[in-house]
Amino acid sequence: MKKNFTYILSIVLFISCSSDKIFKRTTISMGSTVEIQVRGVNEVTANKAIEASFAEVRRLDTLFSTYMTGNPMWKLNNTEADEIIVDAEMFFMLKKCDELWRSTNGAFDPAIGKLIDIIGFEKKSPHMPSQKEIQEALSKVGWKHIQLKEPDVLVKPSHVKISFNACVPGYAADRIANLLSNYGIKEYLINVGGEIFMRGKWSVGIQHPRKQNELIGVVNAIGKGISTSGDYEQYFKKNGKRITHIFNPVTGMPADECESVTIIANDALTADALSTGIFVLGPEKGIELIEKLNDVEGIIIDTTGAVHQSSGFVKYLSR
Repeated sequence: MKKNFTYILSIVLFISCSSDKIFKRTTISMGSTVEIQVRGVNEVTANKAIEASFAEVRRLDTLFSTYMTGNPMWKLNNTEADEIIVDAEMFFMLKKCDELWRSTNGAFDPAIGKLIDIIGFEKKSPHMPSQKEIQEALSKVGWKHIQLKEPDVLVKPSHVKISFNACVPGYAADRIANLLSNYGIKEYLINVGGEIFMRGKWSVGIQHPRKQNELIGVVNAIGKGISTSGDYEQYFKKNGKRITHIFNPVTGMPADECESVTIIANDALTADALSTGIFVLGPEKGIELIEKLNDVEGIIIDTTGAVHQSSGFVKYLSR
């Protein structure tokens, strides 16, 4: 699993609002930094819970990585069969992606592997393909080609490649939260490559995408997932214009209406996927979608620097 999140460590500031001792550990997995902070328990319990959490992240990376050969994700993408029987966890992820693809009207699409390949970000050689190349790729990609049959069957053409890279870090944060809770830990802050889930007295400061010393706001979203997508994560410039790694899966063109999108949702998986999809939709359609969704709030900085905030976002602002 590889998704460049090094930027996120500079755009979120974790603020402890308690004097209890904090146990904090980090590791590298899914191509990014995984950080866990817990408090309210003794050191032995904290270390056991955190080590189990790191093991869970490694398991998910092995299961869903598109950079490994022979793992379940590789087999799913390289079989010639039209109908593929998958395990319960894989089917859960497929169903969530199907729901999020539908709710964003296709703006979030985890089946655009061919388009990602020709753009070259994952190969560390990004460039703007020709319109002909984009159109050829679009004819071979898209969740529109995907069909799910309960309880465990995926139907897809062999040329369509699926990647959960835009939502697995959020899913990992959710899994860790469940695991820490099972250890009896009631206060924790989880950061999986920038996808956040927290319980207890923590606040997260979201930095402005263009102004390093300025925060958009400080939020306290207990029991919620928080995700930010931005045009500064990975990009290159062509003729002085910033070309972001987030491309519109419908048009094949780079999303160019937002500088950053921060989403708060009931789970980090949903927040992760929606931050990408809403970045593609742009501020007007993005806020319109947020207002329609239950238990989802967000704040968007457009490319003029204007701030667009959903009606309920204010309840999470601590200052």
